[in-house]
Amino acid sequence: MDLSGRYSYSPLLRWNPQVEEYFIRAYGADHFSRISKALTRPSCYSCIRVNTLKTTTDDVIQKLLAIIQNSGSSEADVASSVKGRLQNGTISESQIPGLEYVVFVKGSGPHTIDYGYEPDKPPKEVIVSRKCAEAVLRGAQVYVPGVMACSSHVEKGDVVAVSVAVEQPTLDGGWGLGITRGTVLQGSQTDPYYFERSGLYIGQGTAMMSRAGIFRASEGIAVDMHNRIFQLPSFYDVLEGEIFLQNLPSIVTAHALDPQKGERILDMCAAPGGKTTAIASLLRDEGEVVAVDRSHNKVMDIQKLAAEMGLKCITTYKLDALKAVRRKNESNDEPNMCNSKDNNYITSQTSDSMKLHKEVPSIAAEGLNGDKSCKEKVSNEKGVERTYVSKADTRKNMRRMRNGPGRNQCLGGRAENSKGFSPNSFDRVLLDAPCSALGLRPRLFAAEETIQSLRNHGKYQRRMFDQAVQLVRPGGIIVYSTCTINPGENEALVRYALDRYKFLSLAPQHPRIGGPGLVGRYEFPDGYVE
Repeated sequence: MDLSGRYSYSPLLRWNPQVEEYFIRAYGADHFSRISKALTRPSCYSCIRVNTLKTTTDDVIQKLLAIIQNSGSSEADVASSVKGRLQNGTISESQIPGLEYVVFVKGSGPHTIDYGYEPDKPPKEVIVSRKCAEAVLRGAQVYVPGVMACSSHVEKGDVVAVSVAVEQPTLDGGWGLGITRGTVLQGSQTDPYYFERSGLYIGQGTAMMSRAGIFRASEGIAVDMHNRIFQLPSFYDVLEGEIFLQNLPSIVTAHALDPQKGERILDMCAAPGGKTTAIASLLRDEGEVVAVDRSHNKVMDIQKLAAEMGLKCITTYKLDALKAVRRKNESNDEPNMCNSKDNNYITSQTSDSMKLHKEVPSIAAEGLNGDKSCKEKVSNEKGVERTYVSKADTRKNMRRMRNGPGRNQCLGGRAENSKGFSPNSFDRVLLDAPCSALGLRPRLFAAEETIQSLRNHGKYQRRMFDQAVQLVRPGGIIVYSTCTINPGENEALVRYALDRYKFLSLAPQHPRIGGPGLVGRYEFPDGYVE
């Protein structure tokens, strides 16, 4: 075997054969081949959204340059070096019209790494899971849970070659790793996955624990990656509250919504909150952004991010987007907000926003002013709302006692539940729908998606879109977005929307990045036409 090819990074993205045929018909063989190759690699730059409510793009660039230089330079020294560093392409301000608050930090790769292989002395190795490897390619370290196998006699401080185990076909027709966590690697062809991991080496690092320690510990950094295939800067704990690391398409999505001051805007599937906070920033924190998600912990994460960025106009609710439209027989959609100030979660609204939205009942405004009777009423209602404890609740309480409180409950926060919202109650709606995520990079495996699963995603998204249409006011705007390359979840959804709702029209997108959408039709083997 040519070892120069073995100790390299040249992955081949696997697809379900029917899905691959479908995508080739949609994109063309050459175009789809280039897409597949690009998906296995991280972006060549990191994209940063500047929180313009706290700082400016120029200030962020200066601070980043000071951090990159690892020096205590004065602001004057840093400012004098900005021009030269921008010319070198390390850090640059976006040249896209309207996105002047976006900064690009250029990475590099793929790099050729010398793993020190000798015929009689192969390098010590660590094999990581696919998801761990995808994170490492984006700049993360190798953490303990991601390690699948390790050479024998690895000690703390040893230099190790890091490769990735990607799912392989199994005898039952499915996909699996075929390797047991804790397997000992000998570096010979008798090793499990010896041939399969050829071309899947993602870098070199220093073991932070011994082999025994890695498989005994439950957390911590197992390998400190110091020599990577792709070099991307880390922004962990950097300029917290001033910048937000976000993919360019996500930033464009929020910008295309074009939120205007004083408007009421709904983010239907808001977690983790990047687009929500981008919308609030574009509003200059003047208006109301309602962010919903069906996960309690994810709602809490949105609240935490909004607080970190100093945004006050964001209201968060726990709500399934499929139930976003309130039923006629349900009570008002606005949850009680009496305890907002006491519990430090972002559900309160300013008096100005109350004036903007007359449908908010007066009791909510009174509650915000600290109405004691409102608090007592809620307390009494909670005390008598249930007299029967089900077996399911009993089991849940037992689990909580055994496992302890969740990570967000430890912080004392909670997510308000909502029963939905009135039709025509939002000026603009963003539906960043859950999808097959086949556009996320880097991706080392895609064969788990089938034609049926892709079609199921599309059906799910149409149901959500039906809710969005009811919630937006006449003359309002809906922005629909995904992070997938599947036409059935993108262009086919647009076709569905325009065919079903004759009063909708396709609006121009600003800014518009990339090529035109796909056109045509596809007939599946079962006769279904898309």
